[in-house]
Amino acid sequence: MIKNRKTKIKLAKKAKKSTTAKREIKDGLFKIIFSIPKNAATLYSALHNEPCTPQDIQLFTIENVISGKRKNDIAIVAKGRIIALFEHMSTSYANMPLRFLIYLELLYDKWLKSQQDDKKLYSSKLYKIPKPEFVVLYNGKTARPMQEILHLSNAFEEVGETLGNLELEVKVFNINKGMNEELLSKCRPLWEYSEFVAKLREYENLHKDYTTAVKETIKYCIANDILASILREHGGIIMSILFEYDEELARAVAIEEGIEEGIEAAVKVAVDAAVKVAVDTTVKAAVEETKENILIEIAKKFLNNNRPLSEIIDYTGLTPAEVESLRHN
Repeated sequence: MIKNRKTKIKLAKKAKKSTTAKREIKDGLFKIIFSIPKNAATLYSALHNEPCTPQDIQLFTIENVISGKRKNDIAIVAKGRIIALFEHMSTSYANMPLRFLIYLELLYDKWLKSQQDDKKLYSSKLYKIPKPEFVVLYNGKTARPMQEILHLSNAFEEVGETLGNLELEVKVFNINKGMNEELLSKCRPLWEYSEFVAKLREYENLHKDYTTAVKETIKYCIANDILASILREHGGIIMSILFEYDEELARAVAIEEGIEEGIEAAVKVAVDAAVKVAVDTTVKAAVEETKENILIEIAKKFLNNNRPLSEIIDYTGLTPAEVESLRHN
């Protein structure tokens, strides 16, 4: 039997918030690398097969988007004619067209203000703006194609013919080691980033402690001239941000918390003892079983990520024997 579930859920929620906060410090190593104009220019040049210098690049990243909960990774205006949005993803990216659409409105607003001529929007002459492009650079563990294109229209409800039209296409490049090698060969910073991630995963398999894996990865990369200058300068920050946002844990915590709140609300509005008894004897029994299954899934996730046994016990309330039994399931 799992004990003190509310306490454990609070700990899990705190862990989730901590992981998210670490991820959002400069949006990770990817953002650190490509916030450097020279590296952004190299990436643009590799994607467009045309020369591009740091002087051609204007960093245009949106720092706070959607009530401050999301941030655009990298946005640039290249040569004054293309506004390019780049996102690094290690998890599902199915909704990136919609997210890019939200970012784009804010970026164009920022562009107009930077030009100090937003009044031209209301003139009779056509107002020219940088053409947008949208790129996702994926290096998650789930197998994905080398390249693919996402369409905003795939998210639209089917309603038949409509007046007007809106489409937004996102080009996705898989930058895991061994994928899109031609692109990586043209952009040394992107290749080095891919190598860093590959080495980190290798050390994750060798070390149960994730912190040790990150430290060993940084040491290896500096010794082999992989992002060496960036790692020397930002190694301390990287130690605190290179934790992937665990979407599954976040969903499990949200479900658990929602169940608790739902049961409490149901009891408060119960109009007689009979309803309360029904809640106590049936709903709560079902909820307890559901909650236990959720925490077991969290424990399995931690095991798959080679997290320490003590940490799994603290977060879930499972006994050592219960955790060990999950290793074989």
